[in-house]
Order: sequence, then C-alpha cells, then structure tokens
Amino acid sequence: MFLNIAYITKVNMASLNGAEGTGGNITVMKKITNSKGDEFAYVSGQALRRYMKETLLQLGARITEIDEKGEPTFRIDDKGTTVDLNNLKNWEKYKEIAFKKFVDLDLFGYMFPKASRRWSPIKVTPLISILPYKGEYDYLTRKQKPKKDGDKSGNIVQIEIDTMNFMRGNIIINTSHIGCEVDEYSYEIKPILNNEERNNRLNIFLEAFKNFNGGAKQARNLEDISPKFIIITKQKTGNPFLLNVLDVDSKGNINIANIKEALEDNSYENLVIGISKGVFNNEEEIKLSFDNVTTVNKAIEQYKDLLKSK
Repeated sequence: MFLNIAYITKVNMASLNGAEGTGGNITVMKKITNSKGDEFAYVSGQALRRYMKETLLQLGARITEIDEKGEPTFRIDDKGTTVDLNNLKNWEKYKEIAFKKFVDLDLFGYMFPKASRRWSPIKVTPLISILPYKGEYDYLTRKQKPKKDGDKSGNIVQIEIDTMNFMRGNIIINTSHIGCEVDEYSYEIKPILNNEERNNRLNIFLEAFKNFNGGAKQARNLEDISPKFIIITKQKTGNPFLLNVLDVDSKGNINIANIKEALEDNSYENLVIGISKGVFNNEEEIKLSFDNVTTVNKAIEQYKDLLKSK
C-alpha cells in the first residue's frame, strides 16, 4: 500500500538551495530551464530529505551521525560507543537496534559498502517553483579587515532570491516497507519492528511533514516550506500520478480542471484534500469542487494510525 502526497507551498522571499558558485560576489540558487528559456527555482531531493531528517530530529527522533572523517555512524549505548557503518562486518548484530532507534535508516534507506543496503520507503521529488524566476536579488555586505585604521571595508554580495512564488512537490510512501527488511532479489518482506512501532514510525514522519522546515539562508531569510495545499491518496501502486498536475496561475488560482482529470483517470482507494486559508484566491471554489476538503493539518491527521490495525 502506498500514500501519494502531492503538495504546494508558498515562497515569499527565499534562496532555499544554493547552486555551485559562479565566482565573484554572486550567490546563485539552483534553477532549471524549460524549452522557452524560463528559469525555475528548485530544491533538490537530497536537500529535501536532509530537511526532513532535521525536522524529525526537532520532534525528538534520533538520526544517524557523521564522525570526524565524514563517515556515517551511530551511538549504540549511553557510553557513547559508536559503530562505523562503512566498515561494519557484522550488520546482523546491530540491525534490529539500528531500525528501532534511528528513523532515518528505516525511512530513508542506506547503503553500507561492507554491510547491507536498503531501498528508501519514502521517495521525494525535487521542490520546483511553479512561476518563473524573475531575476531578483537580495544584497548583503561581506566585511573585511581594513588595511589601515579609518578605512571602510566590505564587499557587496548579491544573493539570488525567488519571491512571491509557489513550489510543488510529491512524496510517495511505501507503507508496507516501513519497519521491515526487504530482500532486493526475492522481494521478501521481513518485519523488524512490531505493528505498534511501524505505526509510530509512519505517524512521526507525517507529523514532521506537517511541520516541515529548512532551507538555505534561513538566518536572515526565514521561510515556511510546510504544505499549504495538499492531496493525499491511498493507492495500491507507487505511481505519482499527481506529479505534474498541480499548477497555480499568476493570480494565485489553483488549476482545478487538471486535478479533476487526474483523479478521474487514475485508481485510488481514498482521497483527502487540505488547503490553508488565505493563501489561494480560489479557495472557496476548491471547497465546492471536491468532497472531503479540510485544512492541511486535518488532512494529514487522517492518515495517522494507518498501520495500527495491520
């Protein structure tokens, strides 16, 4: 069973994911270009997964660490005993404790060269802006030590920013793989966590998604990237059929016709739509066009305890 989560967030003024430097005093953000030459800001899937892990950490979940050499590791006891995951030869000894204590190993997968690897039960798309980048910049001063007393110092730095835009993304959750080991050859599923633990693991991820936060340049361009519009379907396959459906025009209206057609043409077991008040101009039309429309938080809450009875 899969959860298909398509969502839109709103950006006011942000540079959420930096790109490779171009040299000089310009800090660029990651962008892609369509066939017309329009540029769109995006946040990579790798960055989004990192922000998700950090949000889980804020909620009290444990995630694996990085040692002084930059290698993945985790502490297995209160004494601070660590395990070098890249040189682990007895993975079976630590597998159960790793699954139980560290949510990222379970939810986001891993690949340890001398131990094992795991497909991620949670797959994410990059977060891509819906409206084109308008070529706007923010400015800051990079201070430097003056050559002599009384001299003014500092370089003006340009920061590319995406302003007054919407971004869309998609998440697919393979709920049957949460808390389980999956043989990559036979596809046999072996539970490691019990049903209550698996249910709690799904719940804390959904809670993290409700409170999703992160991004570059947050110290002075704090941004809210939590979902403002969301469609969640429960379905038998992992087809992200809503991936290219969500669209918002320059007046802030969500394209309702696209959503209706996608829902009519694809199979799913149930559906809920969540929308935040005061963000989209056609909010009332959306509520009249679909059944089971509620707030974003209530929409996500409907899928908590999904594994409780399994």
